[in-house]
Amino acid sequence: MAKNRKKVVLLIVEGNSDEVLLNQRLRQLFKQHDIRFEVKHTDILFSFDKNRKPIKALIGDVVKQFLSKRKFRNDDLLAVLHIVDTDGCFISEDKVVIDDTQQNTTIYKENLISVPDEKQRQSIINRNTVKSKNIRSMNSIDGILGGTVTYRMYYFSRHLEHVIFNEPNPDKDTKLEKVEEFIDELTTPVEEFLKEQMPEWTSSDQNEQYVESWNKISQEVASLQRSTNVPLLFEFIQMKTSN
Repeated sequence: MAKNRKKVVLLIVEGNSDEVLLNQRLRQLFKQHDIRFEVKHTDILFSFDKNRKPIKALIGDVVKQFLSKRKFRNDDLLAVLHIVDTDGCFISEDKVVIDDTQQNTTIYKENLISVPDEKQRQSIINRNTVKSKNIRSMNSIDGILGGTVTYRMYYFSRHLEHVIFNEPNPDKDTKLEKVEEFIDELTTPVEEFLKEQMPEWTSSDQNEQYVESWNKISQEVASLQRSTNVPLLFEFIQMKTSN
C-alpha cells in the first residue's frame, strides 16, 4: 500500500438512504480515511440466499468484488462495516398473524407482523428464519476473507425510517427524499441523534455494548421496535483509528 493512500472504511448498506444519512458525517469525522459505500439495493441477508452459499462467503464475495473493481487490496481496508434492517426477523412464528381484511401485503406493528393470508405468512416466516440465522452468523464474527479484514454488523430496527421518523411502514417512493430533508434540517450530529434510540447499556466497554446490543434486539419482539446500535459504528472507527 502506498504511503499516501488512506485506509478504506467500506460500509455495506441495503439502500441509498443509509448512505445519505451517514456519508457526510463520516467523511467529516474521519478525514484520514477513505469512506466508501457499497449499496446493494436488496436485502443481502435473504435475497442472496438463492446461491445457497454460506452468508459469510456471500459477504466475502461482495468485498472481493469491491476490492477488484476499485483496485484495492485486503490490507487497504481498515474495516468492513455492514448495516442491516432487522425487519422483525427475530420474532416467533406466532407473532406473524393473518388479517384477511387488510389490503397491504405486510404491515409491521409494535408487537407483530400482520399479513392477509397464509401464503404471505409462510413467506414472512421463511424470510425471518433465513435472515435471523444469517445475522447470528455474521454478528458473532470479527473478521472476513480468512480473518484478514475486520468486520462488524450494525442494525436499524425495524429499518432506518423507523428509527429516524418513527414510521414502521414508510412510503417507499418518498423515503430517500425525506432522509435528504432530514439531513438538511438536522441541527445536531447524526450520531448524537441516533443515540436517543440506542439500548441502555450494562457496560461501558464498546465491544461489550456491541454484543449486548445484538443480544437485546434478538429477544422476543425487540426486532420490531424502534432501536439502533449504529452510533457504535462511529465509536468503532474511532477505536480502530486510535490503535
